[in-house]
Amino acid sequence: MGVSRTDYLMWATDVGAKAFDWDKHEAEGEGRDGRRFDVVYDGMCGEYCMAGKIIAVSDEHEGFSPKKISPDDIGIDRDVLTSKVNDAFGISLTSDAFSLVLFSHYG
Repeated sequence: MGVSRTDYLMWATDVGAKAFDWDKHEAEGEGRDGRRFDVVYDGMCGEYCMAGKIIAVSDEHEGFSPKKISPDDIGIDRDVLTSKVNDAFGISLTSDAFSLVLFSHYG
């Protein structure tokens, strides 16, 4: 059995792995239509639960290709995203809690 690696660039905050509840956040964790935002949850080690918007995802074999990303192109309403994450996790963050996060996720 192997472990796959995916690299993510997200506008996100780490709400903590213990905050993730599959029954409440399944659509976000699976990236399904109708999700409120994106979630990348570390179910293997329980180190993080990134909630926000995925901006770029690496290719499974090739990594990232060079890509110019303009802040104007990512289409994030920071206040709306913050409100959705707060509602979904029962927390009270401000939009300042979110930032660009680049990380490798193993699954």
